[in-house]
Amino acid sequence: MRTRTAVVLFTCWLATTDLSTVTASQPPDSPASSALRFFQAFRPADLAQWLRALRPAPITPGQHARAVAVLPEAGELTPGRDEHAKLALLEPILMYHERVQVFEIKLIDVPQAVVALYQRAVILISRPALRLVSGAELQALVAHEIGHEYFWDDFERTHERRDKLGRQELELKCDGIAVLTLIGVGGNPARLVAGLRKMLRFNQAMGAVANADEYPGLQDRQRLVTAIRALARPSRSSSANDGGRAPRP
Repeated sequence: MRTRTAVVLFTCWLATTDLSTVTASQPPDSPASSALRFFQAFRPADLAQWLRALRPAPITPGQHARAVAVLPEAGELTPGRDEHAKLALLEPILMYHERVQVFEIKLIDVPQAVVALYQRAVILISRPALRLVSGAELQALVAHEIGHEYFWDDFERTHERRDKLGRQELELKCDGIAVLTLIGVGGNPARLVAGLRKMLRFNQAMGAVANADEYPGLQDRQRLVTAIRALARPSRSSSANDGGRAPRP
């Protein structure tokens, strides 16, 4: 039996939104502007160090066990050979954030395209999402979800206060973490928007538009990805010294 309500109950999944609602210019207090200001303190040479300083301590083994214990066993799927191979591509992303031994990865049986971080313990990926996106896009989407851990307490506060604009800002910050992650591992940040677009269209076709107003529009997300890539681009002087390679952890 499909656990259709599981995602609503215990995850923060990537909802759909109307792509035409985002304007080209943003006021100074918009979620996109606020998210970008957060990253303006970043310096290209400090990529791994900057993320490491921002990264929270992992949950304890006891917290992890309690989180996993409440997940419904009926909703977990056993990956096939091709699915297992695609999931294995996530190891560099987890290693970059020092979460290989912290996060479990579970394939779940829900009809929507879902990628989510549950209780800082489990990366949940639905079978439709796994089949829909490429390996590089899956890496980008999981890098975004790992970003949720960086702002976990803030997400809980916006949920309690029903602060939709605050939630949008935090989602964009997670996009920024994903961009820096992909640069750090030598990936392509453009895959984040490509993966989001596929999931959004898939869920829209299903009519799965719950909580859409809590998520930024795809145009805002594209602009933020472009801006963070520009911030992370080495200067000409540093490029001459390191051959223009993206810094690695």
